[in-house]
Amino acid sequence: MNTELKIMSFNIRTLHGDDGTVNCWDNRKDLAVQVIEAFAPDVVGLQEAYEAQRDYLLENCGASYVSIGASRLGDTNDEYVNILFRSDKFEALESGQFWLSETPEIPGSRSSLDTDHPRICTFARLRAKDGTADFYYFNTHFALKEPAQVQGAKLILERVEQIAGSSGLPVFIGGDLNSTEKEEAYLLLADSGFTDTWTQSGQDLAGTCTFGNYTGDTDGPHIDWIFQRGAGPVKSIVINRWNVDGRYPSDHYPVELTIELP
Repeated sequence: MNTELKIMSFNIRTLHGDDGTVNCWDNRKDLAVQVIEAFAPDVVGLQEAYEAQRDYLLENCGASYVSIGASRLGDTNDEYVNILFRSDKFEALESGQFWLSETPEIPGSRSSLDTDHPRICTFARLRAKDGTADFYYFNTHFALKEPAQVQGAKLILERVEQIAGSSGLPVFIGGDLNSTEKEEAYLLLADSGFTDTWTQSGQDLAGTCTFGNYTGDTDGPHIDWIFQRGAGPVKSIVINRWNVDGRYPSDHYPVELTIELP
């Protein structure tokens, strides 16, 4: 019998990005908890979370999530690209982090192609405690400049082969790629043996904006993706635009995937 896996990719918007506005974190944090709780994912790939945001989610989500990953500076003082997973259902057999730069092992290192911020990828090998599933998840947040996005995509694909290539296990790459389906970083991943789960589901890409910027927009860019290799059929995939009276959990909509593992 195949195992059903629920994955969420969610850029929750950085801690102080909207200070002094109606969309400040204090006004959104309970909405973020509610949207996670409603889907009840097994795995959540977060982007832009600061330590205080990570801790709030860990303390207030009902399931027993634990977090993997340090901040993009290699400490606790900046944005994370961390992975939350349900410790009541899974255990981490392997995990790590690397920087999307010319020196991927150096914490805080920046690509020469976009020096604005360090960019990272966090990965984990997770095994179901009941023995029914074993897979890798790579979570990332690409730069804004296309050459750096392409560099990051190539590096992640190289690391996937080094870390998971000989395992024969399903592998997922998810995150905020800042790249639409027409741009090079997306196309590089889509042509590499990985499948975009949105198109795998048979849904059209029109009106599938994932960056709504708190507006409810459906026609903006689709830049948050989950790719898979070696997994089974997509049961469902949704861009969740849930809000309360026009108040959104983040400027990005979470992507919610339910997929079968062989």
